[in-house]
Amino acid sequence: MEDAERDIKAVIKDVKVKWEGGRPRIVVEYEANGEAKSLSFIWGVATGGKVIAGVKLSYEKAAVLAALTGDDRLKGRKGVAALYAKHLFALAKIKGVGWGLLRWYTEAMAE
Repeated sequence: MEDAERDIKAVIKDVKVKWEGGRPRIVVEYEANGEAKSLSFIWGVATGGKVIAGVKLSYEKAAVLAALTGDDRLKGRKGVAALYAKHLFALAKIKGVGWGLLRWYTEAMAE
């Protein structure tokens, strides 16, 4: 993936789900400018029952997340961004991530 406007080129190497206290943490490993890097964020349920994840973004991490979720509005963002159910569903399409993430979502919504 690439953000030509900010001269960012990155290759996503792996996306995994790790579990912390019954909540899914998404770990993204990528390479940018020849350097191995990673970003992670944990999903939770906000007051009112919405799923949400907060992610601290740099321009580089924003470009990676935009590529993973298909949400180009994330590109060029810096600071903290909130991810919602539509982002979770986009991540669920990734092999090895999907079923566990969707199972957690359905259980969280049933509570």
